Amino acid sequence: MGKHRLLNLVLGVSGLGLATYASAFSGFGAEVDGYIQEASVRYQVSESMLRGLVKIEDGWYGKISPTGATGVGQFTRKTWNWLATTDEGRALGMQPITTRFDPRKNKRLNTLATALLARWHIGQFYERGIKLTDEHLYLAHNIGIEGLHRALQGKATAEDIRNMKRNGMKPGMSVRGFLVYQSQRFNQNKQIANFQRASSRTNTPIYRIENKPLPANLHWVSPTETAMRWVEPSSNQANQQVIRWQNPTN
Repeated sequence: MGKHRLLNLVLGVSGLGLATYASAFSGFGAEVDGYIQEASVRYQVSESMLRGLVKIEDGWYGKISPTGATGVGQFTRKTWNWLATTDEGRALGMQPITTRFDPRKNKRLNTLATALLARWHIGQFYERGIKLTDEHLYLAHNIGIEGLHRALQGKATAEDIRNMKRNGMKPGMSVRGFLVYQSQRFNQNKQIANFQRASSRTNTPIYRIENKPLPANLHWVSPTETAMRWVEPSSNQANQQVIRWQNPTN
């Protein structure tokens, strides 16, 4: 089946209003596709989740959001500069934004940084008792890990709500309603980005979600302090690199 015909079949669910939108999406292009695959393998995050995140952020072609976020993963200056100061950010080659030259515009670097941030969020989920789902990974990227954690606990602050309004909260929408709304939007975009179809046996979309287990030689180290640590074996099993994460201080 041809790509465009397959795209026309995506999300044939009444009321979602995505048929035209889906048929208009013809992919990220070979360059960004390759970066997504590379990032997924390097940081062991779901490729289908990453494709959905890139799709909904809508920045792979150079968009700049009203908040000033830009690049494939739509990084704000603050988040980018923090991630660039971490050990793994430096290892990736990230540079803080200190001049007119904006490293966020580097598509490969931005895509890999998007996956790196998702991997950091996964560690934070374990620390905070947040269920690991693709929707939660998107929401953490969208409104920040602290904002998501408070929202899930029913403790969203006034600043959290202002941030949600900057990121798509509709008038009269509750915090819980916003989380559901954004999760639905993410799943719709993920389905389109992965060229998936709803099951023909039910009116409820059933997604073929990729479950990518960690390799046998990658082990999590449970944190005993505020900072999270994860151990990533190098190609030489006798010489492992230990990466120490530090939470941002501002």
